[in-house]
Amino acid sequence: MADTQRIYPATEDVEKAATAHEYAQKSTPSSAPLAPRSSLVSEKGDPGSNPSKVVHIQYPKDQAIPPRTAPKNYSRPPKRRRNCCCRCLAWTFCLLFTFIVAIAIAAGILYAVFQPRIPKYSVDSIQITNFTVGTDAAVSSQFVVGVRARNPNKKIGIYYLDDSYIAVFYSDTELSKGKLPAFYQGHKNTTNLDVSLTGTNVQITSAKVSLLSAEQKAGSIPLRLKADVPVKIKFGKLKTMKITFRVRCDLVVDSLDANTSVNISSRKCKVKL
Repeated sequence: MADTQRIYPATEDVEKAATAHEYAQKSTPSSAPLAPRSSLVSEKGDPGSNPSKVVHIQYPKDQAIPPRTAPKNYSRPPKRRRNCCCRCLAWTFCLLFTFIVAIAIAAGILYAVFQPRIPKYSVDSIQITNFTVGTDAAVSSQFVVGVRARNPNKKIGIYYLDDSYIAVFYSDTELSKGKLPAFYQGHKNTTNLDVSLTGTNVQITSAKVSLLSAEQKAGSIPLRLKADVPVKIKFGKLKTMKITFRVRCDLVVDSLDANTSVNISSRKCKVKL
């Protein structure tokens, strides 16, 4: 009986077959993703374990690649121009403040040295050369008002200018007007002025004519004298700009008859700048 013979493959042939099998597995495409999941960006935007590794994501051919959004360009206003405007405005306010402070200091020094006081005015006398009331309630009058002007300052002179205004009113109606003469008044000086006032065909109401007649009989007629006196003040060798004294005097006289002596029973004068 013949013996059964077993045939074993050689070891070298087995190793070649295993190597060919492994090569076939490596060359066969698989359905696994091209990049490991750990290297992809998660839904929260966190990178994988290796952030320095560049990841290429491959999209299918039938899916369109989403367009890249261009970064927004936010324009900023120019800062240099705004800073220049702010600096100019700040310098303007500083200069204005310095100018105001300098004027205040100079005014304080002048006030402390010269101690200025407002002049005083009063009405000493009234002469009436003409006062007629027509049938149409038109009044024509001529007054000569004696005004006393007193400068109480020891170191200040007053220049009276030519464009002054002075008038006599009855019940808010201007009866006659004129102006003060231009002159210079020295320190601690009192000047008496006779000022001529004239009014022609001044229309008043019949009610005022009746009231004036009644007050004439009673010997108590209220009048009001208004004067706007423009002057320049002299501080040593320094002369100021034009300022105006506003004089208001309330008078009560006993008569408005022409060529008669008029008695002033009440007089009150106020002066304002």
